[in-house]
Amino acid sequence: MKFKYVISGVIVLCAIFTGSAFGQSGSIKGKVREQNGRSLEDVLVRATNTRNKESKFEIKSDSKGEFTFAELPAGEYSLSFEKQGFKTFTTRKLEVASGDTIKLSRVIEMAREGESYSVIRGAVFHGAGFTLRNAIVTLERIDGIKKLKQDTVSQDGGEFAFRLKAEKAKYRITAMAKGFQPASVEIEIESDEVRNIAITLQQEKD
Repeated sequence: MKFKYVISGVIVLCAIFTGSAFGQSGSIKGKVREQNGRSLEDVLVRATNTRNKESKFEIKSDSKGEFTFAELPAGEYSLSFEKQGFKTFTTRKLEVASGDTIKLSRVIEMAREGESYSVIRGAVFHGAGFTLRNAIVTLERIDGIKKLKQDTVSQDGGEFAFRLKAEKAKYRITAMAKGFQPASVEIEIESDEVRNIAITLQQEKD
């Protein structure tokens, strides 16, 4: 696995969920599956407080690959996903706020041990470097060898990510949002690597 800018296996994923040690709590829901689309049961999902490593919460995914943390004390967390025969998957920092139940907009995909993959991830910005949430981000393969198109939505920090088969390919990533002009970035992937990009949108002119 090659490394460019970041460590492989850690995918951008932002959400806000809630809680405190004094009865205030929030929940986070999500789903985990294999890269071929099959739901994964009995995946160990662990929420670890990034400021207090001793504060950990664990659950397992059900037969549909779904999981729910019903209560989490307020704080900053990372989520990890573990299952025998699969590569461990870890999110970046997630901020637990108060009063919300969050359903992750992106299904977690786990790769089997020995399988290689590439990751294209980044963030959408506007204006003087401000992040932009809820932008539609589309990835298209443009080298003419295979057809591939995926869509996702930028998260609270403007972040997005695509996990792809590890092979040489050229992609175009386009971001769109209401009131802004679309913008695209083209990128070539050599094999199993992680690439970071930034897309800046300009406001539409009146």
